[in-house]
Amino acid sequence: MNPKVRIIVEEFFPKIIETHIRTRSSIETARFSLERYRTMGLQVIRNLPAGMKEEDLSFLEEAYRAALGRLEEFHGRESASSSSTVGQESSESL
Repeated sequence: MNPKVRIIVEEFFPKIIETHIRTRSSIETARFSLERYRTMGLQVIRNLPAGMKEEDLSFLEEAYRAALGRLEEFHGRESASSSSTVGQESSESL
């Protein structure tokens, strides 16, 4: 794998998600950051030989989808826990 693509996949994508979870920045900001680094990765691989290009593209796209999945999973859990808390507060106030 191209070293630049490896850094994007192994370092930047996870850091973006971790930072989002820690700071609770907007989901749009996290998606924008992921897309920006994905675009950088695509620019890196565009001039690679065909075999390397396909492999790096596969790794990049898989990591991008996984990062988006983690983002959605986090927000799914967060909204589920907040709705269950609201439900508990409502039933406790009766």
